[in-house]
Amino acid sequence: MSSVHYDVEGCVATARIDRADRLNALSGEVQARLTEAFAAADSAPGVRALIVTGTGRAFSVGADIDELATDPEGAARQLHASLTFLSSPERMRKPVIAAVNGYALGGGLELSLACDFVLASEKAVFGVPEPTLGVVPGMAMQRLPKIVGIMRAREILLTARRLSATEAHAYGLVTRVVPHEKLMDEARALAQDVARLGPHAVELLKATINRNFQGDDLLYAERANAWLFATRDAAEGIRAFREKRAPNFGGLSA
Repeated sequence: MSSVHYDVEGCVATARIDRADRLNALSGEVQARLTEAFAAADSAPGVRALIVTGTGRAFSVGADIDELATDPEGAARQLHASLTFLSSPERMRKPVIAAVNGYALGGGLELSLACDFVLASEKAVFGVPEPTLGVVPGMAMQRLPKIVGIMRAREILLTARRLSATEAHAYGLVTRVVPHEKLMDEARALAQDVARLGPHAVELLKATINRNFQGDDLLYAERANAWLFATRDAAEGIRAFREKRAPNFGGLSA
């Protein structure tokens, strides 16, 4: 069974992550299949917008912890691939709508940040749990200050608390909150609104809006996070998560 289902109905494509048993964690295989879906939608002449959503209780809870490399060199390779993947909706020519059906944590939240619209079910929950593991959300720590402002970004990043859909909307993380059972209908209606516009105008508008996201900020995040994976705290945080216990951070780098 595929971990990502891609289909096209009229001028709207949909990519649905289907790893409900792992809360749609972004394994390497999921990232590869979503990358294929992004490329397919962007290159299809008849597709005007792409909807990304999840199956079950989650949009995505981010990285698959079981696949994380803990050595600095391996972590650096993974981080480069992950950040390239997470930011790919920003580089697409066509608009991408995140239909957030449940938990959007870590890389799941970051994937939604890269989309042009975020429609959230009233059951959606947003957050960045990485600091509880002794690491950082590489893309979110760069994007959040630009999207929600410095003060709110500090609150989200430095407390790692989870936000309800309503709070996320108030903070500017979400375009709008909709009833859970109407999420996909609302996403398709929004996609149709976009599809009625001139496609070249939409492409230029998206490129202009996203031009401030194309600098070296993600390269910095990649290198900084790779360093963190060499610390004792990161090793302890990941080990504690796997052992389902509270971490014992010592603040030691080696």
